Amino acid sequence: MAAHARRQALTVVVALTLGVTLAGCGGDAPAKRSSAVCPTLLPRPTMSIPLSSIHLNVYNAAGRNNFASQISTELKWRGLKIISLGNDPISDQRSTPKTAEIRYGNGGKQIALTLATQVKDATLYNDHRTNPSVDLVLGTHFQLVPVPPPPASKVTINVYNTTYHSGLATQVAGEMRKRGFTVDSYGNEPQGRFWPDDVAVIMYGAQGEPAARRAALSFKGARLLPIQRTGTVVDVELGNKYTSLVPVAQATPKPTPKPTAPACK
Repeated sequence: MAAHARRQALTVVVALTLGVTLAGCGGDAPAKRSSAVCPTLLPRPTMSIPLSSIHLNVYNAAGRNNFASQISTELKWRGLKIISLGNDPISDQRSTPKTAEIRYGNGGKQIALTLATQVKDATLYNDHRTNPSVDLVLGTHFQLVPVPPPPASKVTINVYNTTYHSGLATQVAGEMRKRGFTVDSYGNEPQGRFWPDDVAVIMYGAQGEPAARRAALSFKGARLLPIQRTGTVVDVELGNKYTSLVPVAQATPKPTPKPTAPACK
């Protein structure tokens, strides 16, 4: 009997031990993960520095052909002064940034922070240069912060009628003038285009994209169509489904969202 009791006790101990071990290996226990290191949100500049006073070099570290040239053109449209552009000259000393790196000297942090307002998720690097220039190094996921649509008073449009409704361009041109737009020309579509399935087609060159977004706010369902064109003048081509403009109170851009810290990836 005593031997039998000892065997039962041993069986219980083994079973309990095995149960605890298996429970420790079960799928319900949370797995430990290392904490991701997230980039911090850069502070806003504390000095008011016009973009037109910033002189910078634009360096390509993204491995994309002509990328520095493309971005330099867009930065010039924003008023910045480009000193030089090309591939990153110290790529063997600095890691390729994921988005962008802004290099500056000891007295240039406010300049760098001002430039960073134009770039998504940039990081700063003080290379102790002695002049006020900055370098913008383009990473593999580089993006500029979109330019907000300008006020209507800063936008010049052409209004063209592609429909069979006589006088439509004259009518819409007058209404857009009342909203503050400058109308350069209006009338029938000069190339004979017809948009049977559109309310309006907003045609613009690369520099005119912000102005196109402003004009499109007045046309519910308008389609933005980039074309090869210099300058900021926008064509508003009225399609067959046009009926009326969006009410003025609704034809306003959404508020610019406040910047948030970049998400970890």
